[in-house]
Amino acid sequence: MKIIKEKIYLIYNLLGLSYFIFKVIWYICGFVYFRGVILGLIATVLTTFIGILSFRKYKEAVKSLAHWLAVLIPLIIIFLTPIIMIHNLGPEIFQIEKIAILIIFEGLAITQVILGIIIIKRKKYEKSNYSLRKHKP
Repeated sequence: MKIIKEKIYLIYNLLGLSYFIFKVIWYICGFVYFRGVILGLIATVLTTFIGILSFRKYKEAVKSLAHWLAVLIPLIIIFLTPIIMIHNLGPEIFQIEKIAILIIFEGLAITQVILGIIIIKRKKYEKSNYSLRKHKP
């Protein structure tokens, strides 16, 4: 159980790192402007920081907040990414290369939201399981 739990945090952090990695690759290929790389870096820093914060051993209140932020930050990314891309690119967003970038970036964020929800559900399950064991005669 602990190995699976740690894998979820690892996958969450790897997805966070992939924002920047994909943006750099697309920048090298000429599909993304430098502003896009910076936005990918911001998304990477935020999600990786939240992933590390929720994985580490902190007080219960900090860890609970980090788990909720693990869902909230990717949700913000999901809503802001199309707005920023449309603002920066205009009608160019509807080219195949640009829409593919948007779909992949959104897919990463959606996957992180799902993992964040799994982390929260697992935490609630462990907490209720712990309280049942604690009160057992």
